Amino acid sequence: MVLDLVNKGAIFQKMAQHPIILNVSDTILGQNSQISSHAANTVLPGMAGQQPHLDYPYYRNFMPVQNPQVLDDAPPLALQFVTLLTDFSTENGGTAIRPYSHIKPRYPDNSEEFFANALQMTGKAGDVVIFHGAIQHCAMPNKSKNFRSGILQHMAPIYLKTFEDIKSYVDDKLKQQASPQLRRILAMDHPYPISKA
Repeated sequence: MVLDLVNKGAIFQKMAQHPIILNVSDTILGQNSQISSHAANTVLPGMAGQQPHLDYPYYRNFMPVQNPQVLDDAPPLALQFVTLLTDFSTENGGTAIRPYSHIKPRYPDNSEEFFANALQMTGKAGDVVIFHGAIQHCAMPNKSKNFRSGILQHMAPIYLKTFEDIKSYVDDKLKQQASPQLRRILAMDHPYPISKA
């Protein structure tokens, strides 16, 4: 996993600001959604898959133990945009998802149940896949002779603490040259949290 793509070149900044990504994010997560993480993920030939999981902020240690249904009617707290850099196939470890599991967010403790109900995501290089952060999913094993790679742009409402502390490590040159839209999705001008005077 390679984090902090926004500092790694103009192409990643351009991708982050794509109008469709921003429109979908703001429509589902609320006006002024922000980048929570911007990373590249590659599954090499022969690599094992992942354990089924939910994305941040739906991690197991954040899930309410006493009252898990509190999230059932909550607004979405994350969206994942996956830009396929290579084809995703059943052979090369395309992501498995459990349809409708985001409706009542629960951690997928039973792997057998997950795999019995999961579908494997396939697509062509250049496709973009969008899914709710609370959907149960995992990378599958890469049984092919080629790597499988994608760009992950995790978006969150402006009021949520981000997965990566992007705001703190945006390059100074980028801060000076960032477009208003890039400044907005990086929450560079967001007044919170309040700093000591």
